[in-house]
Amino acid sequence: MNADSKFFRFCLLLVLVFPCSCSVESPDGAFKGEIRDWVHEVFAGTLTTEGMDCELVLTFRQTPEGMPAEMSFAQPGKTPVLRSGVWEVGDGERVLRFSDGKEPSEYFLIKRGVRFAFQTKEGISNEDGSPVLLMRNEGLSRKESYPLRISFLEDGKAKVVGGVSENSLFGDWKLASGKILVSVKSSGKMPVSADGIETGEEGHEETYRYFLSWSEGASDQLELEKIVVLRPFLKKDGSKRQSWMSSLIFKKQERPRLRKI
Repeated sequence: MNADSKFFRFCLLLVLVFPCSCSVESPDGAFKGEIRDWVHEVFAGTLTTEGMDCELVLTFRQTPEGMPAEMSFAQPGKTPVLRSGVWEVGDGERVLRFSDGKEPSEYFLIKRGVRFAFQTKEGISNEDGSPVLLMRNEGLSRKESYPLRISFLEDGKAKVVGGVSENSLFGDWKLASGKILVSVKSSGKMPVSADGIETGEEGHEETYRYFLSWSEGASDQLELEKIVVLRPFLKKDGSKRQSWMSSLIFKKQERPRLRKI
């Protein structure tokens, strides 16, 4: 076999194989399902200091008015000390902030397998140097379901109703790296970057990105893999700094399914 024949067969193999293995079917029409997310989470554990095992409880809530949080710290036999603040979600962590004038004013709850490490920028640990680990109290924590409808329109346009926003959001969709990416925008509040407290002013855009894929064995269903929210920070002088990102990633066995309607 000469070189020209080998080159021809190689090119033919590329044409036949790669489009079949890499192509993703484009969705059309509307798909409807629901998202289950935590609306009330309680994490509990102990922090050992000065020979005492102190009880530490964190409570995170999601409400239409915002995302309030509470921290309870109790030494044995004493009344718990309570602090109230706000929280937000990052990639693999929850950020807890307080504006009561006490320090530390910022804490992090970082996922470590089935447990969560409680941390600050300066560092916090038990008396023996081990990390402070909390567990989610499944009995006191609660999830709720939210309807979600995604419509794939002509010319790469998209419409999202429900999910992370109560309003109808419009944007675009495209195929990217074997996934279906829907990107829509909404006006939202801008947190002040210095202390994390929101200004309460509306008018700046938030970007919501939905990452989907076709369900195995179901040609009329899409699986929602994750939701990413991007929003800019606002400095105290009114200038915009950078984008802040949070994400909601679903385990494979818990991915919401959206059925074509």
